[in-house]
Amino acid sequence: MNRNLALALALCAAAPAAAQTPPDTFRLGEIVVTATRTPQPRAAVPAHVTVLDGAALRARGIARVADALRDAGAGSMAQGGAPGAAASLFLRGGESDYVQVLIDGVQVNEPGGSYDWAHLSTADVERIEIVRGPVSVLYGSDAVAGVVQIFTRTGAGPVRLDAELGAATGGRVGPEASGSFASWDGALSLGGASRVAGRPLGWTLLAARQWSGGAYAYNNEYGNSTLSARGRYGLGPGTVIALNGRYIDQRFHYPTDGAGRLVDRNRFTDGTAHTLSVALEQRLTPALHALLTLASYRNQTGGDDPADEPEQGFSRSSARVRRDAVELRLDAALARQFVLSVGGELEEQHGRTWFESDGPFGPYRDRSSAERGNRAAYAQLVGRVARLTLTGGTRIDHSDQFGDFATGRIGVTADLGSGLAGHAAWGTGFKEPTFFETYATGFARGNPALTPERSRSGELGLRLTAGPLRLGATAFDQRFRNLIQYTAAPPSADAPNYFNVGAARARGLEADASVRGEHIQLAASYTLLDTEVLDHGFGTDPQFQAGATLLRRPAHQGVIGIDWTGLPRLT
Repeated sequence: MNRNLALALALCAAAPAAAQTPPDTFRLGEIVVTATRTPQPRAAVPAHVTVLDGAALRARGIARVADALRDAGAGSMAQGGAPGAAASLFLRGGESDYVQVLIDGVQVNEPGGSYDWAHLSTADVERIEIVRGPVSVLYGSDAVAGVVQIFTRTGAGPVRLDAELGAATGGRVGPEASGSFASWDGALSLGGASRVAGRPLGWTLLAARQWSGGAYAYNNEYGNSTLSARGRYGLGPGTVIALNGRYIDQRFHYPTDGAGRLVDRNRFTDGTAHTLSVALEQRLTPALHALLTLASYRNQTGGDDPADEPEQGFSRSSARVRRDAVELRLDAALARQFVLSVGGELEEQHGRTWFESDGPFGPYRDRSSAERGNRAAYAQLVGRVARLTLTGGTRIDHSDQFGDFATGRIGVTADLGSGLAGHAAWGTGFKEPTFFETYATGFARGNPALTPERSRSGELGLRLTAGPLRLGATAFDQRFRNLIQYTAAPPSADAPNYFNVGAARARGLEADASVRGEHIQLAASYTLLDTEVLDHGFGTDPQFQAGATLLRRPAHQGVIGIDWTGLPRLT
């Protein structure tokens, strides 16, 4: 963006002391949840985990989760244009659909597919946990190269109203461009903690809006609205119920074709997404804890390209995804500091698509609708022996489409003394086929006989904490097989276009460092990545050839951040 001008205004009701602590968007605290499903000290987790603090992200003026992940060096974020264009995250060389994404425990990927990060705001984010490596043993499909979980704000303390506003301007780009464009984002949140009927209640309500005029000369406007609510209420001794809800509504105008040429003055995409979860926690005995969760996700996206002139053609499309899940987990504290977690999950998935067009080749229409169910059972044991923390787990998934699939993970962390800790882990993961790959009709024909894409991964890491200095390094190696590929020339006229034929690998090194002083903090991260196609399958894709590297996976990626707090209210 040329001639950038950024303005961040924070209108807060209280707590100026929080502004006196330098923000840390690289690591936060020592307790993480996503890596093992139960709260664990960061040093005991056999994985490379990054935690981002939502308040610190907003203090930096970071309004989108996609930018937060990019700035933290969490992976390679690829976005196809201005704000609102599709954004994909690649972790450890895996595909963009190898990262499972959770919002308050609700899976928001397309079933077997990726997640579009373009529309996720940081306005209601309390923290983000990024776990690298396979976690299918706990989360099932898509958790192949990692899991990213977003936790929304939790109400605490006196009732408080917060208002945030940011604005920017930049020069337009491309043909016919002149002048500048503006962007802004803002949010209002209200929340706190109180007692209702003698029981504790924490709650938060938030509304946020993002808008950009777009950098291109015309038809590049983007708007995004977010509403979220979160509540947690103590029903009685040892009993808590939590409710989380989120709604996103977005529209993105884009004038470019597949080659990036400015050719269209009225094309746009839009969509809505809803997440809802209800969790009931019950302490059955001092050593036994139960958690029942109901989760629902709805996503609708569409595209509309009206005719620019009366004699020209048009196209319209729509895709809807529904995921509903129920999960029961029991956590039992055993002797010798061991915790056994066992759980079961039921999920129903439904997908529907619709497309119509009219042009030089005449009218065309296509519709599809499909559904499938998944069942899963898993177990995990975490415990400490002397200076070692051991983690092991296994999971069985059963799908109506591809049958049974087993995954596992083992890991160990070691306290080596003097602030030095090491970890080693090995695990497997899988990604189920998408609805389109399985059930498509029309120009492409799906293959109901597809099996999941598979992975195995190992890693070794060291971490040093010496006062204000933190250093870490993790080496990893991942292998992917049964990759699903498309072929335009199937073996026979009635054969499908998708088959399990490809294989690839990714290995590398992740390193990070930070040092904190009284008024300044320095942080840096670096990733070295080496990828290779091992089996190009049909060999018809020029971008997926044996011996070649994988697309959109940079060999070198680094981030350096400096935070300075010289005055109580200025960072």
